[in-house]
Amino acid sequence: MIKETVKINVVVDEKIFRKFYIFESFYRRRGYLSPLIFALILSTFAIVCFFLEDGAFLGVVMLTVGLALPSYRFYRIFNALKMQIKILDLKNPKTVYTLSLSEAPNGIEVTNHGEGDEPAHYEWNGVYKAYRVNGCVYLYVLPEKAYILPMNCVEENPGALWQILTKMLPPEKLCDKSKGNHL
Repeated sequence: MIKETVKINVVVDEKIFRKFYIFESFYRRRGYLSPLIFALILSTFAIVCFFLEDGAFLGVVMLTVGLALPSYRFYRIFNALKMQIKILDLKNPKTVYTLSLSEAPNGIEVTNHGEGDEPAHYEWNGVYKAYRVNGCVYLYVLPEKAYILPMNCVEENPGALWQILTKMLPPEKLCDKSKGNHL
């Protein structure tokens, strides 16, 4: 039996990294939730204050704080994204790593470009999760370590990437968020 291998020379640019960063910050980590809850709570109290006699000033203060702090939080997230793009120099696309996936038990091999490091090997049973979004797969080998795998970087058929992931990972470790597929 011939074992399938998928090789990906990963080229990352600003657009791909931005998409991943927003996915990580807002979808996976749910970074929007606590600022949203905070804004709703303070806005609710502000509305109550507006109905109280002499409560308008306190209502304005609560509404201002309830909207300003979450806005600042979102500003910080997007400013950090901008700084990360600048630090990584992603204005121009660059090859970051090569990832090979095979059906062997330790069939995930990652070779970083521009470094003298030995290739890293990961076992399939240790993979945390794989997310498929439009145009990319985010392979989390650990809860805090992900590899961005753009579909246009797959050397063979781009569908082969998701096929080998579905073959090697149990369904609970796969999350398909691409258009038309919401598991």
